This record gives sequence, structure tokens and C-alpha cells, in this order.
Amino acid sequence: MRTLNDYFIPAGNLDLGGAADTTDIVVCPDGGRVIGFSVNTTEAIDVAGTADILVNGADSGVDIDFPITAVDTGFVAYPDAELFIADHDSVQLQSNDEPATGIVDCTLIIRR
Repeated sequence: MRTLNDYFIPAGNLDLGGAADTTDIVVCPDGGRVIGFSVNTTEAIDVAGTADILVNGADSGVDIDFPITAVDTGFVAYPDAELFIADHDSVQLQSNDEPATGIVDCTLIIRR
């Protein structure tokens, strides 16, 4: 039986209040399941919001929820459905143009 490997890949900042703001594009070394995003708030989140997970530039139909949190608060944001990716797929988050405000620094977590 093969052990599980989790990859932690920095994805950059996301402005939840920005109209369709996106994180950096992350190219995944191996296929696997998106476990979530490790998040640090660099600007407090005043209103809970969501972001779409884009795979190869297209909306995957899976979202990430961001709760109301104070600045410099860390948490893991989990996808609302299972999302599997293939080798060398690109992944990024795109904010939904909602009343949510806040800037978060995201790290993609993939389990192979």
C-alpha cells in the first residue's frame, strides 16, 4: 500500500472584494484530490464569502467558503464537493463578486 502524500503549493493572494480577482496559477506536479486551501487573512474578512476553484482556466463547479475572520487568522478552507485533478492541471481561485471584503493568502493542498 502506498502512503499518502500531501502537496502544499503557494497560490498567492486573493481579494475577496475584487471583481473576479484570482490567485496565481498553480500547476500541480501530480494528479490527486484537492483537500482544500490553507488560508491566512492579511486583511480581515468582514462578510463571509466564496470563491470558485478554476481548473485549467474553467470553473470546476466547486466552491470554497471563507468565514468572517480577524486579520492574521489562519484556517483551512475546504471545497464544497470532491475535486480530482490530473497531472499538470492548473488550479486557481477566483473570487465571486460578493459583498465580502478581505484579502487572504492561499496555499493549495493536494492529496495524491
